[in-house]
Amino acid sequence: MQLPKYEYGAKVRLVKNIRSDGTVENAAKGVLLMRRGTAGYVRQSGFFQQDTIVYQVHFIEQNTLIGCKESELISALEPWVDNQFEYGDSARLNLSLSMGGQVIAEKNDLVSVLGVNREDVSAICYRIQVNGQDVDVPERALASC
Repeated sequence: MQLPKYEYGAKVRLVKNIRSDGTVENAAKGVLLMRRGTAGYVRQSGFFQQDTIVYQVHFIEQNTLIGCKESELISALEPWVDNQFEYGDSARLNLSLSMGGQVIAEKNDLVSVLGVNREDVSAICYRIQVNGQDVDVPERALASC
Protein backbone atom coordinates (compact mmCIF):
# COMPACT_ATOMS: atom_id res chain seq x y z
CA MET A 1 0.00 0.00 0.00
CA GLN A 2 1.28 3.44 -0.94
CA LEU A 3 1.99 5.88 1.90
CA PRO A 4 0.92 9.54 1.68
CA LYS A 5 3.63 11.85 0.35
CA TYR A 6 2.48 14.84 2.44
CA GLU A 7 1.98 14.86 6.20
CA TYR A 8 -0.37 16.87 8.39
CA GLY A 9 0.58 20.56 8.27
CA ALA A 10 2.63 20.31 5.07
CA LYS A 11 2.33 23.39 2.85
CA VAL A 12 1.35 22.31 -0.65
CA ARG A 13 0.56 24.03 -3.96
CA LEU A 14 -2.00 23.12 -6.62
CA VAL A 15 -0.55 22.24 -10.02
CA LYS A 16 -4.00 21.94 -11.61
CA ASN A 17 -7.16 24.01 -11.43
CA ILE A 18 -9.72 22.41 -9.13
CA ARG A 19 -13.29 22.46 -10.42
CA SER A 20 -16.47 21.29 -8.74
CA ASP A 21 -17.36 17.71 -9.55
CA GLY A 22 -20.97 18.43 -8.60
CA THR A 23 -20.62 17.32 -4.98
CA VAL A 24 -19.58 20.71 -3.59
CA GLU A 25 -22.40 22.55 -1.84
CA ASN A 26 -23.40 25.82 -3.58
CA ALA A 27 -21.04 25.18 -6.54
CA ALA A 28 -22.38 23.95 -9.86
CA LYS A 29 -20.47 21.21 -11.65
CA GLY A 30 -17.50 22.65 -13.53
CA VAL A 31 -17.20 25.85 -11.48
CA LEU A 32 -13.59 26.81 -10.69
CA LEU A 33 -13.03 26.25 -6.96
CA MET A 34 -9.31 26.98 -6.70
CA ARG A 35 -6.74 28.14 -9.25
CA ARG A 36 -3.48 26.32 -9.92
CA GLY A 37 -0.63 27.89 -7.97
CA THR A 38 -2.71 28.45 -4.82
CA ALA A 39 -1.05 27.20 -1.64
CA GLY A 40 -2.72 25.53 1.33
CA TYR A 41 -2.01 23.19 4.23
CA VAL A 42 -2.71 19.47 4.53
CA ARG A 43 -5.29 18.74 7.23
CA GLN A 44 -5.56 14.99 6.69
CA SER A 45 -5.20 12.27 4.10
CA GLY A 46 -7.10 9.14 3.24
CA PHE A 47 -7.84 6.71 0.46
CA PHE A 48 -10.54 6.88 -2.19
CA GLN A 49 -11.55 3.47 -3.55
CA GLN A 50 -8.63 1.93 -1.61
CA ASP A 51 -5.91 3.02 -4.02
CA THR A 52 -6.07 6.79 -4.57
CA ILE A 53 -4.63 9.06 -1.88
CA VAL A 54 -6.76 12.15 -1.30
CA TYR A 55 -5.73 15.07 0.91
CA GLN A 56 -8.00 17.49 2.69
CA VAL A 57 -6.24 20.79 2.03
CA HIS A 58 -7.11 24.00 3.86
CA PHE A 59 -6.63 27.08 1.71
CA ILE A 60 -6.37 29.62 4.51
CA GLU A 61 -6.67 32.85 2.50
CA GLN A 62 -9.93 31.61 0.93
CA ASN A 63 -11.02 29.77 4.12
CA THR A 64 -11.84 26.73 1.99
CA LEU A 65 -11.30 22.99 2.44
CA ILE A 66 -10.90 20.93 -0.74
CA GLY A 67 -10.12 17.28 -1.36
CA CYS A 68 -7.10 16.98 -3.66
CA LYS A 69 -5.43 14.01 -5.30
CA GLU A 70 -1.70 13.64 -4.78
CA SER A 71 -1.16 14.22 -8.53
CA GLU A 72 -2.74 17.68 -8.16
CA LEU A 73 -0.19 18.82 -5.55
CA ILE A 74 3.47 19.69 -5.15
CA SER A 75 5.33 20.90 -2.09
CA ALA A 76 5.00 24.68 -1.73
CA LEU A 77 8.78 24.73 -1.28
CA GLU A 78 9.27 23.72 -4.93
CA PRO A 79 9.77 26.56 -7.45
CA TRP A 80 6.58 27.87 -9.07
CA VAL A 81 6.00 29.98 -12.17
CA ASP A 82 2.43 31.22 -12.55
CA ASN A 83 0.77 31.17 -15.96
CA GLN A 84 -0.89 34.36 -17.17
CA PHE A 85 -3.94 32.81 -18.89
CA GLU A 86 -6.41 29.99 -18.21
CA TYR A 87 -8.91 27.98 -20.26
CA GLY A 88 -11.69 30.25 -21.50
CA ASP A 89 -9.68 33.47 -21.29
CA SER A 90 -9.48 35.87 -24.21
CA ALA A 91 -6.10 37.25 -25.21
CA ARG A 92 -4.61 39.51 -27.84
CA LEU A 93 -1.83 38.31 -30.15
CA ASN A 94 1.53 40.07 -29.79
CA LEU A 95 2.55 38.89 -33.27
CA SER A 96 1.15 37.54 -36.53
CA LEU A 97 0.82 33.77 -36.96
CA SER A 98 1.37 31.81 -40.15
CA MET A 99 1.01 28.18 -41.20
CA GLY A 100 2.47 26.77 -44.36
CA GLY A 101 3.46 30.27 -45.45
CA GLN A 102 -0.10 31.61 -45.06
CA VAL A 103 -0.93 34.22 -42.40
CA ILE A 104 -3.72 32.79 -40.23
CA ALA A 105 -3.89 35.63 -37.68
CA GLU A 106 -2.66 39.19 -37.45
CA LYS A 107 -0.97 40.97 -34.57
CA ASN A 108 -3.62 42.33 -32.12
CA ASP A 109 -6.27 39.74 -33.17
CA LEU A 110 -8.34 38.39 -30.29
CA VAL A 111 -8.01 34.67 -29.57
CA SER A 112 -9.55 32.18 -27.13
CA VAL A 113 -7.37 30.14 -24.77
CA LEU A 114 -8.28 26.43 -24.95
CA GLY A 115 -5.60 25.03 -22.65
CA VAL A 116 -2.33 25.51 -20.79
CA ASN A 117 0.78 23.35 -21.25
CA ARG A 118 2.97 23.54 -18.14
CA GLU A 119 5.20 20.53 -18.85
CA ASP A 120 8.20 22.89 -19.09
CA VAL A 121 7.58 25.75 -16.63
CA SER A 122 10.42 27.75 -18.18
CA ALA A 123 8.41 27.79 -21.43
CA ILE A 124 4.68 27.79 -20.65
CA CYS A 125 2.59 27.38 -23.82
CA TYR A 126 -1.07 27.89 -24.62
CA ARG A 127 -3.41 26.13 -26.99
CA ILE A 128 -5.46 28.85 -28.67
CA GLN A 129 -8.13 28.93 -31.33
CA VAL A 130 -7.44 31.02 -34.41
CA ASN A 131 -9.96 31.08 -37.27
CA GLY A 132 -11.26 27.63 -36.33
CA GLN A 133 -7.80 26.08 -35.95
CA ASP A 134 -6.13 24.98 -32.71
CA VAL A 135 -2.56 26.32 -32.44
CA ASP A 136 0.07 26.10 -29.67
CA VAL A 137 1.91 29.35 -28.88
CA PRO A 138 4.41 30.45 -26.21
CA GLU A 139 3.23 32.80 -23.47
CA ARG A 140 5.17 35.72 -25.00
CA ALA A 141 2.85 35.53 -28.05
CA LEU A 142 -0.16 36.65 -25.97
CA ALA A 143 -1.17 39.79 -24.09
CA SER A 144 -4.12 40.62 -21.87
CA CYS A 145 -7.10 42.25 -23.55
